[in-house]
Amino acid sequence: MGNDILNSIADSDKVNIHKNNKSRSNLLSLLIPFVVSILLIAGFTEIRSVSKDDSFNGTDRDGDYVNGKFPKINFLALLTQEQFSENLRDTVYTDKNVWLELRIDEQVVYVHYKDGRLKKYPVSSGNKFLSKGIESRPGLFAIFLKEELHLSSQFDDAKMYNYMPFNMGIGFHSLEGTGYYGSLGVRPSSHGCIRMRHEDAKALFNECGIGTLVLAHRGKTARVIAFAPDGFKNEREYTKDDYMNLLAYNLNSIYEGKYFINQPKRFIIDPSVIPRIGFNVGSTDDIPGKQQIPVYITYPDFKSDKLVDPPVSEKKLKDLNEDGLAGTFQFEESDSVSKSDLPGVTSDLVKKLVYNPGGILPYFPPDKEKVKIKPSEIVPETETTDTQ
Repeated sequence: MGNDILNSIADSDKVNIHKNNKSRSNLLSLLIPFVVSILLIAGFTEIRSVSKDDSFNGTDRDGDYVNGKFPKINFLALLTQEQFSENLRDTVYTDKNVWLELRIDEQVVYVHYKDGRLKKYPVSSGNKFLSKGIESRPGLFAIFLKEELHLSSQFDDAKMYNYMPFNMGIGFHSLEGTGYYGSLGVRPSSHGCIRMRHEDAKALFNECGIGTLVLAHRGKTARVIAFAPDGFKNEREYTKDDYMNLLAYNLNSIYEGKYFINQPKRFIIDPSVIPRIGFNVGSTDDIPGKQQIPVYITYPDFKSDKLVDPPVSEKKLKDLNEDGLAGTFQFEESDSVSKSDLPGVTSDLVKKLVYNPGGILPYFPPDKEKVKIKPSEIVPETETTDTQ
């Protein structure tokens, strides 16, 4: 009898042990995939917040400056890829203290200051339904001229005050009188330029210098502008072709959903390379719902840690003066960013993603019956003149 009881207790213990082992096995089967997932995500994710003042280098990819904030690359962004990709933009950096955002859809121009301030002025843009009217077009531009008083060659020498063109002949300015004020901030009413109130045009004129960037869009721009941190400089002196290749590469990486794979290049744009017709700003409609996320698996290296070449001694480092180090790492004038250095970049891609699809704006000459020719301007038939 006693033996039967002992055997029963032993069998019961075995069952309990089996159940405990089974429950532990089930628990481990749940924990192991979770831990592995965490490790994989942590392997390629930087878990930290990014502020406007953070510095970056040519390979930093903490996020793009959108609406005053840097998107954070964290677990939430990875788990909600649609939301992250939705807010992703190609960022163009400026070293100026101000840049302008022309919202054609809102009939407003925003003035972005490096210190974080933001101003907005009501405007009235171009109306293509007017006689000789041109619709204001999206693009990345730069102010290339400033005139306190400009006389229109197309519209009867109309006075344009505090004139700042950025898209060929289209620019910010005010007009004689105040009769046009009723359309400001309401509807497009100009023949192409961006009309403003007298005091607003003057204030903008005083705050913007030659080379100030202008981002014109209707709310769906795939490119944005941000201020470069103090002290940041480009890795080298880029040519115009370099800038165009870089712009095409960055935007294409987002369009192809490879933002994390083909890391964007950070650089300050030179306003002088921006053509009068501007650069293409793309569209958020072409940004995919998700960005591909790479998975890196680290394999242990069991080889010897012995260096092939001996390290540089401290004495040798001291012997290298600043000029010596600079000479060692300097870039030659012939250095450039070739398309082979940027995966996927071709001449056709540059034309597609960088050239402004708006092209050259049409020119409407003044009405012939309104043109007064002075006798001194009459050219004898024996002479020829160049067409301007």
